[in-house]
Amino acid sequence: MKKSNKTPNPIKKGRKKHARSIRKGVGNKLPSGNVETHRMGWWTAGDKYHAAPTITFDKKGKKKSQSYKQALEAGEVYEFKKQKRAEKFAAGSWKKGKDKKDAMKAYRKNKGSKIKRFKTKSGKSIYKKNGSSFSGTL
Repeated sequence: MKKSNKTPNPIKKGRKKHARSIRKGVGNKLPSGNVETHRMGWWTAGDKYHAAPTITFDKKGKKKSQSYKQALEAGEVYEFKKQKRAEKFAAGSWKKGKDKKDAMKAYRKNKGSKIKRFKTKSGKSIYKKNGSSFSGTL
């Protein structure tokens, strides 16, 4: 059988459920006892907005940067029609319970913060907001 070299398309439906399912049981153990599995960033490409993990953790809890291309190959890029939805998703709207409540509280607190725009060599835009880290290239 031949393996397909086709890169998966960004996820458009079932985004929250999918984001909660990636890397279960691995990551960085926080002082609160929770396990941090990934950190997300968001950016725009044409008239679409994307969110994807930019920092991931291995089984030992060691940080690894993940580029847009790596996230796309792993099937971990989420597509949105509106900037605000991509931004909130990257901030943690996909979480459940207290984790979601805390993430959205932090999002609202930082909402008025300055957003910086960076252009990649290919002309795509990447946005950085306060302490949010965006690594790799598109």
